Amino acid sequence: MTDSREKKQYDVAVIGGGMVGISSALWLQKSGYSVCVIERNSSGNSTASGSACTFADYACIPINSPSLPFKVPALVLSKDSPFAIKWNYIYRMLPWLGQFVSHCRPKEVTRIIDALAILLSKAESGLMPLIEDTGAQDLIQRRGCLYLYNTEKGYEAAISDIQARQERGVSLCEIEAGEVYEMEPELAKVFYKGVFFDKSFQFLYPGKLIERFTEHFVSQGGAYVHEHVETIENSGDDNVRVLCANTEFVAKKSVVAAGAHALSLLPSLAGKMPLDTERGYHIMLNAQTSVLNRPVGWAEKGFYMTPLGDQVRIAGTVELGGLQKGYTNNLLDYLERTAKKALPDLGQRQSEWLGFRPSMPDALPVIGCSPHNRNIILAFGHQHIGLTLGGITGKIVSSIVKESEVSFDLSPFSPKRFS
Repeated sequence: MTDSREKKQYDVAVIGGGMVGISSALWLQKSGYSVCVIERNSSGNSTASGSACTFADYACIPINSPSLPFKVPALVLSKDSPFAIKWNYIYRMLPWLGQFVSHCRPKEVTRIIDALAILLSKAESGLMPLIEDTGAQDLIQRRGCLYLYNTEKGYEAAISDIQARQERGVSLCEIEAGEVYEMEPELAKVFYKGVFFDKSFQFLYPGKLIERFTEHFVSQGGAYVHEHVETIENSGDDNVRVLCANTEFVAKKSVVAAGAHALSLLPSLAGKMPLDTERGYHIMLNAQTSVLNRPVGWAEKGFYMTPLGDQVRIAGTVELGGLQKGYTNNLLDYLERTAKKALPDLGQRQSEWLGFRPSMPDALPVIGCSPHNRNIILAFGHQHIGLTLGGITGKIVSSIVKESEVSFDLSPFSPKRFS
């Protein structure tokens, strides 16, 4: 039977056009490679586009913690919780959950914090050259980020995390309630204390940033193709074949940066790698009469409030449920109800969104060559911080393709760590 697919050839084929994929493509292009990006959705419609819009260089504290397994039953049963489970999917996640719990041991949590802190400390050096190349400075705003606690108990429980960040060089300062309200006078007087991350900054519509990156990539000769990748395989001549319904892409190297959707490609690339999904939500509320100056996180409630024009994006929650498309209305209502406790003058809900965070049970992304084929580079699993880590991940991917050394240890992110 004759294969009717059109054949195209590039140095590198990048699967996935979200923040990690397009950043990888841009860094590869800067290094002189001919690159194509293969993306199933429209540009700027990735998981990162629906995030809390923060450059979270401080986000080295994983969800994994020694106390979390004991808190899960209460979180699941509560109607006022940022955590939920799709019970029709949970049996499929049992192996992932088993590994997640194993990474909640104190020694493991410290190892994860160390690895994330190093990667996050490099994040801006991977992102800003791309922003400057694409002239996208207008899409960021440097006013820092507030992380607030509404009870003394909640703040005291976070002291060890605050200290862990400080010990690893994160720039922050602890602030009293009075300072919180000087910075954000519209907030209701419900907060006890806070932390201000002064080096953090806000993305003004991350979807637009990804679109800007994509437009620049294409303007510099890159190919951007809307297709669904069916499989990746060896070509028999030390190249990689990326097969779509209508096209066969032949490349010297391929980068898998498809986020949670990489799961369908993994059996032949990485064996039993435990990639799964955390479903995250946001809602947009009218904010014409309620103004924030910067992103504000409410720690105990598990979400951020981020100003975007005349709206505020309320983003957060964790739902275990795979790639199912249906909304869980309780979580949407929770976000709206609780946000209005912090900003009582917020208006009506304008829109809602559901995204799929690619998550590994140890909260660390996968960055490195496939255990089964060194011509295939894996770059996914960034969980809640793909927007922040996209640039540095792309820079690392480019170094791997060039076979040049990276200035820090990549072994914590190795695809081989689960084999």
